[in-house]
Formats: sequence, C-alpha cells, structure tokens
Amino acid sequence: MEQEQRTYSRVAARLKGLACLAESADTPPRFRTAPRRDGSAPPMITAGLPEGLMDFLLEMDAKLDQILVGQRQDQLRQDYPLDLDIQEISGAGVRFSCAEPLAEDQVLELVMVLNQYPLRLAAAVGRVRGEEGGLRRFEFTFIREHDLEAIVQFVFQEQREEIRNRKWA
Repeated sequence: MEQEQRTYSRVAARLKGLACLAESADTPPRFRTAPRRDGSAPPMITAGLPEGLMDFLLEMDAKLDQILVGQRQDQLRQDYPLDLDIQEISGAGVRFSCAEPLAEDQVLELVMVLNQYPLRLAAAVGRVRGEEGGLRRFEFTFIREHDLEAIVQFVFQEQREEIRNRKWA
C-alpha cells in the first residue's frame, strides 16, 4: 500500500459534502466560492457614512448572501448528485464515506460545507484513493487559494476547540 505524504494537519470532522464526476484532475472546480471578506467595506463606499450605518450595511450584505445561497441549494444538489459524509479533513484532502461505489483514481469535484451558519463552502478537484476502515481517501489535485485557506482555518479552529475541551475536561 502506498505511503501517504502529509504536509497539513488533519482533524476529525462531521461534514457534509457533495460531489460530481470531473473532466480532469487539473481543471479548476466549476463551483466558485468568493474570498472571505474581513468585514471591511471598500474605501469608496465608506466615505462620509457613520460607522454604525456601515456595520449595518455590511451585516445586511452578509444576510442577503446567505439567502441567495439558500435559494441555490436545489441547483447545487442537481449539479453534485453524490452525497459524501466527510469524517476527516486537511489541506491535502479528506476521508469520506459514500453510498455510491467509486473507483480508485476516479476524478471528482467536491463541494464541502465547512459551516452551516454563516454558510461557508469550499470546493476542490481531486482523485479518489484507497479505502481504510470503510473510509475512502480523496486527495486534492486542484484547489483555489481561498478555498484552501478556508479549510486550513477550519482545521485550526477544530484543533483549538479540541485543546480547549481537553483542558477543561
């Protein structure tokens, strides 16, 4: 069995994922996520607006984004018919279970739900690898920088929470 090369930390997770067959392992995902905003507005918009009003407008913008994403859920399910239960995640890939049979080296596009609220999604293209303990391995072959950053942030957040829980247990 081939030895897994890891450069990223991995954590246990209980995430939902959707997948579809991809054309090639080197093509970018069709699904696009926007880079996360830091809560600040472009300078041209903030000119002359009170800080409280700016905060309100940014919050409304985030809520409208959530509504639009919620309306797109049906289309997402049509575009990505495979349901995955992600059990482990890292910046290099995931381990998952799937009711559908998947072949070794099969190329998939995967959309992961990192957070329910606020909704945070990440997409990647990769290959299905061997099975261990009932879980398939999925190695990313193409992932956009902001999607990789979202996954790494998720992993760090989970690690911090695990340390905090051990400390107080």
